[in-house]
Amino acid sequence: MQPPAAIQLIREDHESLAMVLRALREAVEQARHCGRPPDFDALRAMVFYLDEMPARVHHASESELLFPRIRERCPALRPVLDRLDAEHERGESAVRELEHALTAWELMGEARREAFELLVQTHVDVYLGHMEVEESYVLPVAVDYLSPADWRELAEALTHQRRPHSASMAQSHRALFARITAHQSHPKKAP
Repeated sequence: MQPPAAIQLIREDHESLAMVLRALREAVEQARHCGRPPDFDALRAMVFYLDEMPARVHHASESELLFPRIRERCPALRPVLDRLDAEHERGESAVRELEHALTAWELMGEARREAFELLVQTHVDVYLGHMEVEESYVLPVAVDYLSPADWRELAEALTHQRRPHSASMAQSHRALFARITAHQSHPKKAP
């Protein structure tokens, strides 16, 4: 059985975000192993995507639409959803730290590399773990507790919510995603 459209959309977002997170980690590791400065423009594009896509599109879909419905239908999941919402909120400051550390490395040189590398590793690990909880625990529970009517309403609400962003922003996000993944061996489609 095919998952509800809302879940497919969330999973597509996760797939794209995970690809960018891994690309960021790989780019930093390659720069370290080569002993040369990285392509700072490429790193900046990745960090920008990790700020732009979740903040403007993905987190709103979860925190404003999906999670409240799950809280209604499955109150036992509230603590997990509260934690995930808090992680969404902390994500913005984490990306600001990444941006600052990247700029510091670029402008101040090698002395600032390690600080950026540590922030990247932490951010990637935390974010991938966050998405794993959503994929492995929250979404399966949602499938069990939400009715077909809930899923229809969520699909409609997600479409409506993303509509203001859909045309130019979606095209911009796809172009940015394509730029980021252009050098990877198996790039996938962007949301």
